[in-house]
Amino acid sequence: MKQRSFLRIAGMWLALFGTVSEAQTPTPAQVELAAVRRTWLDYLASKGGRYSANAGTPSPLWLEIEQRRWPVYDLAGFYLADGATPEILSIARVTRRSGMSDAEYRVVTRFRSGDAKTTPPNWWTDMTVTVYAIRVGQEWRLSNALDRNTRDWLRDTVGPITYVHDRSYKYSAERARRAVDFVDSVARAFEIPRLAETTYYLATSSDEVYGLMGLESKMKFGSTGGVAQPVNRQLFSGIPAIGEEYRHELAHLLFAPLCCAQTSYFVSEGVATWLGGTSGADFPTAVRNLAKFLADRPSVSLDSLLEGSFSTTQLYPAAGVLVSMAVERRGASVVKELFRSGRSPRELRTAMESLLGRSWPTIVTDWRSRVLAFAK
Repeated sequence: MKQRSFLRIAGMWLALFGTVSEAQTPTPAQVELAAVRRTWLDYLASKGGRYSANAGTPSPLWLEIEQRRWPVYDLAGFYLADGATPEILSIARVTRRSGMSDAEYRVVTRFRSGDAKTTPPNWWTDMTVTVYAIRVGQEWRLSNALDRNTRDWLRDTVGPITYVHDRSYKYSAERARRAVDFVDSVARAFEIPRLAETTYYLATSSDEVYGLMGLESKMKFGSTGGVAQPVNRQLFSGIPAIGEEYRHELAHLLFAPLCCAQTSYFVSEGVATWLGGTSGADFPTAVRNLAKFLADRPSVSLDSLLEGSFSTTQLYPAAGVLVSMAVERRGASVVKELFRSGRSPRELRTAMESLLGRSWPTIVTDWRSRVLAFAK
């Protein structure tokens, strides 16, 4: 199936550009274009359809300096659906900055997954990715859009955090200082290493966050969130209201050394939400919203949240309440145990029974009571 997809792309290219007969000599521009296209297609083929899982797999086709800088170097590829079918939309030469004589090409590709026909479609089912190709010696190497999109942005370093923002962004030095105070206090409270040097990108929306990496989706979210890539020491904020002080994502960066081989998604997001809120709301506000949701849906339980398909608006505060119950019972040190409690819901249930000294049905009942109490 994957081979047929690439053959189809090659066929489209031939239809667009035609063939070169023996009597014709390709121009240097045609030779470059063909080499760039081949490099990109070879890179995609090397992923075996697992774009996200292999976003950090070393590749001789990607710029080495970026691979050394970011362990998960394919910033856009990390968010692609595995098995998505690529369709190259354009390859165009761009003018590089003065003093840089080598050619550079912008490659724009659409990725569609097998879920593209779902209604409504998921965010990742139809995505457009922009990467660049630059000449290194006699060969071509791929490169991310991020540095190009933020080349002229301003930078300010506060403690271990370097903030990067557009000149028009309303940067808050006060929030930046509070963010550093927050990460230092969390590190002390939980006896974990302090935050390492981190690059923190400030955007005006979630859509701009992904656009900085070279990603675009037909679904738009506005100023609703952000992402962290702990292994790359990167944080992207798309909520200007909290901007420099995105505590949820900062918590992810702090606890990254404890995560995630033996960590439930529920624990990872629960700790970050308990400490830093979610989607721009602090923890109490997020839980109050969950309480209203539960009050209207008596059938929804902690078990159904663990096993079912719910939005982050419900999942994250639900997990945060469970984490808070463990900390109240056992103290701050229990958080490290939670991160080692296993990835499956069954393992998490067993761990919580041991940590709280109660049966799981009792924990479920207590959890619901605690959530609903926030509504009052």
